[in-house]
Amino acid sequence: MKHSISISTSFLLLLIGGFTFAQDMVGTTRVSQRASVIQRIGTTDVTVVYHSPLAKGRKIFGGIVPYNFVVDGKEYPWRAGSNRNTTIEFTHDVKIEGKELKAGSYGLHILVFEKKWTVIFSNNYESWGSFQYDAKDDALRVDVVPETVTYQEWLSYNFVDREAESAKVELIWATKRVRFEISVDVNNNLLKDLQAKEDKTAREYVALAREELKKNASNHEAALAWLEESIKLESNFQNKMMKADLLDEMGKKKEAKSAREEGLSLAQGFDWYYYGLSKYLLKGDKKESYKILSKNVKDNPENWIAHLALGEYYIKEDNQSKVVEHFAKAFEYAPDNWRNYARYLYLSNKLILEN
Repeated sequence: MKHSISISTSFLLLLIGGFTFAQDMVGTTRVSQRASVIQRIGTTDVTVVYHSPLAKGRKIFGGIVPYNFVVDGKEYPWRAGSNRNTTIEFTHDVKIEGKELKAGSYGLHILVFEKKWTVIFSNNYESWGSFQYDAKDDALRVDVVPETVTYQEWLSYNFVDREAESAKVELIWATKRVRFEISVDVNNNLLKDLQAKEDKTAREYVALAREELKKNASNHEAALAWLEESIKLESNFQNKMMKADLLDEMGKKKEAKSAREEGLSLAQGFDWYYYGLSKYLLKGDKKESYKILSKNVKDNPENWIAHLALGEYYIKEDNQSKVVEHFAKAFEYAPDNWRNYARYLYLSNKLILEN
């Protein structure tokens, strides 16, 4: 009988406790709203999911979020939000404050001290909160210095100080904020993504060749191998001309000439535009760029793209009268589906010249 009563009592307490917890979750969710913030850094998506509590007149840091919360050697970090564990996810490998962290999802915890905060990325991202925190699950720890700021009632996460390959995650609540930097290697991520992709297109093989050279300008053989794969699928102006330029850099002049002649015979549409301007904008070869683009205008005097490209060349040269001259021709010869674009370029640059 005693055994039966014990079981029944335990079951009753479990039910009451579950009901209380459910009520608490409903109530706190209404106050501490679920939120998420996503930022793409380079090609990497970073997602922070959290619940945002209100201060409501309470002392936050050093109060409901205790300082130095370590008891008998066990750490009890803050779950960096409310209701349940805050999580952060990365679609590629990243660096946090210069330290490497693999792609994936992590529980975000913070050990709060008066002079520094330790941001913890835990492999356990499914736990309810820091109550279940275990240091053995740590993937990474970084120390950051909190700052005193203008009071904010609700907790929020933002991405600030954004650059091409980095950004900082900012947590701000009450009168404190902390930031930690995330940096990525865009070139390496592009290479990995393209290499992993099945059934690559001819254009994607060209992109792989370009990324190999961005990674290391002397990676001629690796880049050439990707170009050959592209050419196997489809021989076109883009891959042939890139192959010609690459062979030139490798000192293989005869092979380069042959590839360039093949490439030029395949040119159409915007091919001349991109090829001619790339000589100037990407390689700094102004003389070669002008030679290509002016010859194209001479050979194709009523081709709107030829005039468009030469106009763009003169923008780089800061020769506004020549810009207007060639954009006017581009507008004159542009097909119907491009006339609005050509008109805008002509009229806007004409205004610049007149003013």
